[in-house]
Amino acid sequence: MILDKLTSDILTLMLHIKTLWRDLRIVIRSIWLNLAVFILLLVCAAGILKLSGAYPQANWLDLMVDSFFMSALERVAEPGDGVIPALLTFLLPLLSAIVIGEGVLRVFSLFIARGKNREEWNKMVVKTYSNHIVICGIGELGKAIVKRIRQDHPNDSIVLVDLRPGLSTELGAMDETMIFIQADMTNIETLKSVNCHKAKLVLLAADQDAVNLEAAYKILQLNPETQIWVRLHHGGLADLMDISRKPNLHFFSPYLQAAEAIAGHLLVDGPLAVKDGKA
Repeated sequence: MILDKLTSDILTLMLHIKTLWRDLRIVIRSIWLNLAVFILLLVCAAGILKLSGAYPQANWLDLMVDSFFMSALERVAEPGDGVIPALLTFLLPLLSAIVIGEGVLRVFSLFIARGKNREEWNKMVVKTYSNHIVICGIGELGKAIVKRIRQDHPNDSIVLVDLRPGLSTELGAMDETMIFIQADMTNIETLKSVNCHKAKLVLLAADQDAVNLEAAYKILQLNPETQIWVRLHHGGLADLMDISRKPNLHFFSPYLQAAEAIAGHLLVDGPLAVKDGKA
């Protein structure tokens, strides 16, 4: 009992750490341009100070540090430093405040969206995923597969894609490991947005063969090595698209597999079983 509880606590802690790291990546992704512009400001300021000759004994590193402290109002030009340092003392904090302030506002709006606009937040979360599972087309078969995967792999990140609204309600509570995206699974922008090309598995389980094959074809365009499982009623359709021979592309028919399982049961344990050499 103690060992089970300890294992559960460790898994919960790992999930929280994973979530924090994911949120940090979302923040960095949203403000990377602001950070890049801020660094460029510091480089430009250091270059201007170098060219002005205001601090002839300073090297580039010293000038970068001075520029950083100027931007934070921790370093102020002395009266004898000249016009250029005095201008930078005024302009650099102002420009830095604009750049950094805009980034802070964007981060703040992100976390507001997390609570008020869950759909937009989910889209940003999914963009950080890799080595995850993507399931497109969530009918009865898709729901059964989702349920089984969550039982056997509770810590795997799963992205569900379907056009029908309200699917998250049908599947039960969404958590940090499962996200629903309402979108068209045959749209290549949708497939890009859920990082199909970085997934360890993509399952295409729509009821229509043509929809599944179209999605498979577009995923292979994004990454020819992606592991894809495709639900098909008619296997000949894959031959027509010339994609059936790829080793990372697998086809399955739930009806055929169910029929084989039922026939096997009838022949082994059912009324058609051979007992004592008699059928």
